[in-house]
Amino acid sequence: MKSLKTPFAFLLAGVCIAATANAHYLWISVDRDSGTKGTNIYFEEAPKAGDGHYLDHFLGTSDVWIRTVEKPAPKPIKAEEVKAGDNRWMRVALPESKEYSVDAYGKFGVYEYGTKKVLLHYYARNLSVESHDAMHELGRAEQMDLDLVPHDHGGQIEFSLLWKGEPVADRMVFVRGPDGLRENVKTDADGRIELKRPSKGSLTLRSSVEFATPGSEDGEAYEAIHHNITLVMPFDSSEANNE
Repeated sequence: MKSLKTPFAFLLAGVCIAATANAHYLWISVDRDSGTKGTNIYFEEAPKAGDGHYLDHFLGTSDVWIRTVEKPAPKPIKAEEVKAGDNRWMRVALPESKEYSVDAYGKFGVYEYGTKKVLLHYYARNLSVESHDAMHELGRAEQMDLDLVPHDHGGQIEFSLLWKGEPVADRMVFVRGPDGLRENVKTDADGRIELKRPSKGSLTLRSSVEFATPGSEDGEAYEAIHHNITLVMPFDSSEANNE
């Protein structure tokens, strides 16, 4: 399979929300036990509740899908707004199975960084699988343009960064995990990275693709497009936030 070399025309420091110290991303956290019980969708710096300052960009317009081995076809469901004290986020029902993929997509819109305007798209996944077959069945979110797809190799897990089904080479994947794991790894010529499989806790990955494609969104001109993705993958019954 050929790799995709993504064109760049903007390399400014902090050119997007994802590059700043207070970076915001779309995250999914599946919580079966605590006071935030449900499938929670945040647009925050980490996969946990915050003030939801930018949430209005996604409410009522985002797509969310819950897929299981028994029901693998992606069917869009509507997320509802949740408020608790000063925090705001979105929520959908819990997956019926312990093996699932919850996937979400939302368009932020045009954001201005200095004098440069960028159209921002966000994708998020929370994938819980216990078997090789379930990973094979649920690992690919074909309904999303940008995807991080795991492949089981025993003690190692390989992740492929895909844009519209094609591998994306030479893109940074930011990895966080249990026991203080912090790695920043570039995809190889086939769009892949390889990580040691943790015995417990969760792996959290994020990456992006960028295109120097000008256009207009809701009457507002932009000079480039940025797509961001996060993947939270628990390896035990707890939903650890490893950010």
